[in-house]
Amino acid sequence: MAHPKPLLIPWLREQIDSCKYPGVQWTNPEQTEFCIPWKHALRQDSSNTDVLIFKAWAEVSGNGQAPRDASIWKRNFRSALRVKGFKLVSDSKNDAANPHKVFRWPEESGSGGEDTQVSCSVFIFRIIIQLVYLSECTAGHDILQECLNNLNISPGAEGTAGFEFPSEQQQLQNQVVIGGHPLPGQQQDPVMFEGAASETGLSEQPACPMGGAVGGGYDDGQYAAQFLQTVNKTRDGDSFKTHFRISVYYRGVKVSEQLVENEAGFCLVYRPELIGTVLNPETGLSVVSLPQPNGILDQTQAMLTQRILDMLGDGLDVGVSGHVVYGQRRGDTKAFWSFSKFDSSRQPQEISKLHPQPLYMFRDFIKGIIDFSNGGKCPPCFMYFCLGEKWPDPDGRPLEKKLISVEVALTSMELLKNIAVEGGASSLQSVELQVSLEEMMELC
Repeated sequence: MAHPKPLLIPWLREQIDSCKYPGVQWTNPEQTEFCIPWKHALRQDSSNTDVLIFKAWAEVSGNGQAPRDASIWKRNFRSALRVKGFKLVSDSKNDAANPHKVFRWPEESGSGGEDTQVSCSVFIFRIIIQLVYLSECTAGHDILQECLNNLNISPGAEGTAGFEFPSEQQQLQNQVVIGGHPLPGQQQDPVMFEGAASETGLSEQPACPMGGAVGGGYDDGQYAAQFLQTVNKTRDGDSFKTHFRISVYYRGVKVSEQLVENEAGFCLVYRPELIGTVLNPETGLSVVSLPQPNGILDQTQAMLTQRILDMLGDGLDVGVSGHVVYGQRRGDTKAFWSFSKFDSSRQPQEISKLHPQPLYMFRDFIKGIIDFSNGGKCPPCFMYFCLGEKWPDPDGRPLEKKLISVEVALTSMELLKNIAVEGGASSLQSVELQVSLEEMMELC
């Protein structure tokens, strides 16, 4: 027999007083403010104890049953707090030592909790109001989501620390989960461009939108609405959705380009026998093979390129988990990356072999859009990878001089950036859009 869902306010007070959830505690003597641990699931030090309070509410509010995805527990708990009028006092979820949030108790409830002996009519009225409010909040969230010296193909010691996949994903048995989505099932057949041997150099980050992305003659309000509509399409609950346009260059010459429509991501390998892409059922990633260097006329370049390809092994993973684009190399060929093909920092960024390493967080992109609306630079939507050679180059050599480089366009971010650039910074300054973007950053 199903049990009635408890009222959040008295239930939460009881849980805080019980002291049985690590880090869940009152922060002032008046017991009007309390702390909740709020650790991102992708942190290396995340554990099952970080989500106990979220899981407990999911169980009692779901008649003893809860979804298996901890990100859903957290989202529902956060929504319940907002519906009941809890106010966020401080947000320290990015604190390295103690990620947490502090909330203020609703003023109307006082310190004595919520009267559980309300009349039937008042109770029904409250439920109706809550359902209406929840539907509005949900809609709001949806609006919102030279060569030999530089070769690095030996399996040397790793000096970088990464992160582990969230514990809630590890709990899922008999499923492969990336970003909270069971796989396989997301992957669609990629588009392969035949004969992609271009003599042009690496493409630049576009300053203008792709054709047809936005209709002409828009005013600022229409651009803002178009931007919000597109943002809504890039998010699925607590996950960021995108496709990947992959362009491969051998010493600045494009040798292949294809679109991977698997939202989980892809793995770059060297398998000349592979036609198109295949889905790896263990990781949920699409396997993409780099082309053979048969067309390279310079024999030294061809030999060195082939050497890097042969040492690629299990390749380079680039995937999406929640709101994070991550990378991890699995073979002996070292991999490096940057947001810019013109990166002059001279500080190589190596991708870890030990752990999946966060490369780009969706919240950083949204923050970049907000900064752009206030006169700053537009955020990147491309990632540049270099195999077997350091990048950014410590001696300042350009990317087109590298034996193997890979340009990856995050198509969702690319479309959003194009809309922003087409409309200009002023088109993003509507109050509704700014609030939605800030709320989205909160949810990431």
